[in-house]
Amino acid sequence: MKFQFPVGFQPFHENNLLNFQLNRWYSLGIFPYAEVEEAAKKIRGFEDAKNVFKELAEKAIQTDAWLKGATYLRAAEFFSLGEDPEKGKLYDACMKAYKKAYSEEPIINEQISYEQGYLPVMRVMSDKESKGWIVLHGGYDSFIQELYPFCRILVDVGYDVIMFEGPGQGEALNKYGMKLTEQWEKPVTKVLDHYGIDNVTLLGISLGGYLAARAAAYEKRVQRVILYDIIYDFYQAFLSKVPQKAQEMVEQFLPLADSPFWKKAEQQISENLFSQWLLLHGYHVFGVNTVPQYLKTLQKYNTKEISKYITQDVLLLAGEEDIYTQFFEEQKNALINANSVSGRIFNKSESASHHCQIGNIKLAFDYMLEWLEGKRK
Repeated sequence: MKFQFPVGFQPFHENNLLNFQLNRWYSLGIFPYAEVEEAAKKIRGFEDAKNVFKELAEKAIQTDAWLKGATYLRAAEFFSLGEDPEKGKLYDACMKAYKKAYSEEPIINEQISYEQGYLPVMRVMSDKESKGWIVLHGGYDSFIQELYPFCRILVDVGYDVIMFEGPGQGEALNKYGMKLTEQWEKPVTKVLDHYGIDNVTLLGISLGGYLAARAAAYEKRVQRVILYDIIYDFYQAFLSKVPQKAQEMVEQFLPLADSPFWKKAEQQISENLFSQWLLLHGYHVFGVNTVPQYLKTLQKYNTKEISKYITQDVLLLAGEEDIYTQFFEEQKNALINANSVSGRIFNKSESASHHCQIGNIKLAFDYMLEWLEGKRK
């Protein structure tokens, strides 16, 4: 299966969150432009998006376009929030469709015993002379199945790739109830133990940019770590989306979990689609149910204290229009004991200025591969 990644961050929707997510799936090269453009016209909020993508998934599956159908179901599941009873059903349907879509692919599906369940793994071995192992994972809201196009880029040039889902992700969350943990070295260590491998490259995507940094700080079988994108301080990045006065009030009332302030705060958050999604999805993956619990959990997801323990070669990726990029220099400067630190902030003229370079994914991976080649010499 070959993937072509279209270049360009498209103006599908006036809302920033909805537009980013539409570009996210379009950038994989699975959906025709006209189909996404037409879908965007029918979407005004989460419920609209869920229903539109469900309908498109059904049409795709009826024509045996299983990858397209699976990806549309993934989009529908993404917009199924909170206690929506459809969320679990959409996840199950999505996994069945992905299984059909990838039935002819050289994917070895495996499980690793972990806590009360299993970590799901998709292992793909290159048919070329191996350049080494890359262990790849997502972050706040990804399934390994949707990351397979990224995996193919790496496998096709000679890397053996292990993609896994840890606590708070995919099957580990939805089937075994494992909530997201900041202690990401624990699942990474389990994966490396299971396969008996060392000298690996760890690639963390989105919030995985924090998770991979954390794992590298404590698991030295990781020799190279790619933070795609950087997540230096999740809590402060979240706060940066609200006005200064509101930030001050959050700081003031955070120790007072029972304050009436939090009811008002939740109402205000619900008026912004991006903040509302972050919060409700956070409730789901963290296992919390109030705004102060959520914010206190976010505070754990920063690399300020652990960056000094990272001794590997590190690659930092960021886009100039991403909310995390404000911390690029701080993250770079915090890596005081790294063997080497390289990085790049992608810009708008490259169509790569957004989170995880959505709009020009291939450019980001070309940069990663060039860096990896340099580390092999």
